[in-house]
Amino acid sequence: MSGQDIGRGTFSQRHVELTDQDSEGRYVPLNNLSSKQGRLQTVNSPLSELAVLAYEYGYAINSPKTLPIWEAQFGDFNNGAQIIIDNFISSGETKWLKQNGMVMLLPHGYDGTGPEHSSGRMERFLSLTDFDTVNPMNPSNKNVNMSVVNVTTPANYFHVLRRQMLRNFRKPLIVLSPKILLRHPQAISRFEDLQPGTHFLPVIADNDVKPDQVERVILCSGKIYIDLQAERTKRGYTETDAIIRIEELCPFPVEIVNQELNKFKNLKKIIWCQEESQNAGAWNFVSPILRNYHQVEYVGRSPCAAVAVGISSLHKKESDDIFNAVFPPK
Repeated sequence: MSGQDIGRGTFSQRHVELTDQDSEGRYVPLNNLSSKQGRLQTVNSPLSELAVLAYEYGYAINSPKTLPIWEAQFGDFNNGAQIIIDNFISSGETKWLKQNGMVMLLPHGYDGTGPEHSSGRMERFLSLTDFDTVNPMNPSNKNVNMSVVNVTTPANYFHVLRRQMLRNFRKPLIVLSPKILLRHPQAISRFEDLQPGTHFLPVIADNDVKPDQVERVILCSGKIYIDLQAERTKRGYTETDAIIRIEELCPFPVEIVNQELNKFKNLKKIIWCQEESQNAGAWNFVSPILRNYHQVEYVGRSPCAAVAVGISSLHKKESDDIFNAVFPPK
C-alpha cells in the first residue's frame, strides 16, 4: 500500500504503522497477529502520483497474488497520474491482454471544502469503462475493463477488497470512499456482515419501508445517502419514500436494481440524486442505463465548470436546494 501519509492515514482513519520515539523504528501491528498470514507493506510516497502509480501498475501485473493499493490523499490527486490511468490502467487489458488488479483509493465527497479537494472525478473513471450503457444486458458487460465502487459501509469496503483477491481474474478497482464516512457514527457494520457466507453488496436495499406504501424511490450513491436519510425523517417522508444505495457503479448492477424497483407496486416516481454537478458524478453514466427500463428524474447541482464552489454558505444553499427538491416541504 502506497500513497501520501498512508501509514497513519491522512485523516487519522487508520494507524497501521507506529513509530518508536527512541529508535525511530517502524512497527506494523497487523504483521504480528499470526505467523500464517500475509504481510502488509506500507510505503509513504512523495507527491509524484504519475511515477508512483506507474510503479504500482507494473507491480500489479508482475505479482498477481499481491494486492497493490495506491491511495490519494484527496481523490482529485489522481489528476497527476491521468496519463497512467488512461494509457495503462483502463486500457492495458484491451491493448496488450495484460490483466492487473490495481486498487486506487480516492477519498471523495462534497464536504464543503475547496474546488480542488471536493471530487475524485468519478465521471472520468466511468467514461473510461467499456460498459455498454445503451444495451445494459449486452453479454460483453460481464467482462467490463474495470470496477468503480462508491462504498458506504465498513463491511462493503472489506468485502470489495477481499473480492479483489479471491476471484479468478484481475481487474482494476477504483474505490471512491468519502472522507466524512471514515469517522461518521452511522457508517458502521455489524459483525454478522463480516462473517463467513457474507459478500460484497452492489446494491443496498431500503429495509426500513413497507413496499406497498412506497410511492417514490430515490436512487443514490455514496455519502449523500446519510444526508437523504436524515432529511427524509425530518420532513416526514419515511413511509412513502425509499432510498436505495448503488454501491457498485460499474459494472452497473442492472438486474438487482430492477428487482428492487419491482418490489414497489405503487411506485409513481424514481429520482436519481447526487451531490455532484450534473456534468459530473454518475448521472451521465447511469441515466441511459436506467432509462432503458424506467422514467428517471435528476436531482442534483446544476452543471458547473469547477468541481465545487468552495464557499461554505453557497455550498450549504446548494445542498438545501437538493433536499428541498427531493423532499418538498409539506
